[in-house]
Amino acid sequence: RHEQILTDKDQMLVTSGSQQIMEFAAKTLCNEGDVVVCENPSFLGALNAFKSLGAVLRGVEYKDGQLDLDALEKALQMEPKPKFIYLIPNFQNPTGMTMSLEVRKQILALAKKYEVLILEDNPYGDLRFEGEAIPSIKSLDQDGLVIYAASLSKIIAPGMRVACAVAPREIIQKFVVAKQASDVHSNLWAQKVMARYLCNYDMDAHI
Repeated sequence: RHEQILTDKDQMLVTSGSQQIMEFAAKTLCNEGDVVVCENPSFLGALNAFKSLGAVLRGVEYKDGQLDLDALEKALQMEPKPKFIYLIPNFQNPTGMTMSLEVRKQILALAKKYEVLILEDNPYGDLRFEGEAIPSIKSLDQDGLVIYAASLSKIIAPGMRVACAVAPREIIQKFVVAKQASDVHSNLWAQKVMARYLCNYDMDAHI
């Protein structure tokens, strides 16, 4: 509703929590020894998913409250070329930092310049206490570079394990193959409960 991220070129895949999206990204995009650029520090669950599938992490630190763009560009220039950049732009875990709109635009420009995908993890974006929401990187993407991960775990119920990936069709098709090998499909009962809740209740009021 708010992010306006689903384009005609995209598809959406329901997953068993957003952690599964991190696993699928590494499983479908990386071979043993391939590089994933990530914020340093970042969400341990995602980092462990990447490492468990043979990816090598290349960290980029924050500077003056924002991701260091010079360091990011250097990380993208290094060999081997990264397969994707993993980011949590809103209320980053564990630092709590939020990327400014200008930094998001510059990161997207760097991804386009170096032809590297972005995995944008946004489980916390709706949990804003004050200030205006900042557009997602995915909503700014005109080139099919961003894989977007959203979850109901933080805003409805963590135990339901219902999330979704939004990405260009060719990437989602690869995720579907990984999904078939992982758990065939996400829990249908949990999906129906979440769908009923979303249709019958005011999510903004709930949050």
